[in-house]
Amino acid sequence: MKDYDLEIKVVKQKIADAHALLTQLETERKNYLTQLERRKAFLSSREILDIMETKVGRVGSMATVKRWADQGYLGDCIDERETFPLLVNKQGNKRFLFPRESVLTYLYKKGYLRPSYEVLDRVQLTRENICCWGIITSVERSDQHFTYQVQLEKTGEVLLSISEEELLIP
Repeated sequence: MKDYDLEIKVVKQKIADAHALLTQLETERKNYLTQLERRKAFLSSREILDIMETKVGRVGSMATVKRWADQGYLGDCIDERETFPLLVNKQGNKRFLFPRESVLTYLYKKGYLRPSYEVLDRVQLTRENICCWGIITSVERSDQHFTYQVQLEKTGEVLLSISEEELLIP
């Protein structure tokens, strides 16, 4: 004869354990996603070098980044393993992170982060299958990308927040 009370008790315990595990995993996932979002506000030395290489074509070195950090140009650094323990998956030396905005501001001032077009450049605007000519009247940095204000030649209309991908130099 089956012991229904014992089987019910065992199943209820399994359900309680599974519910506890589910709650723990949901909390861990929430913490992971929070740390992942907060991590976007920082750059590692490798990411700094990658930006320099893609934006300027200049290949830098870790020693250069370390020197800039030691001189305080990149802002206050943090240890990635201590600050973001759920994200760390790399082995080896300590990994320092620098505030993204401080780094990008420094790279911009040093000339390692430059816009593709300058003020008063004549450009061709290709937006929504429309091709027209214009003059760049201002450039603004947004993170590591630039947006432009363009005045159209034919109409004199001023367009705001034009991305680099929408512009061509003749």
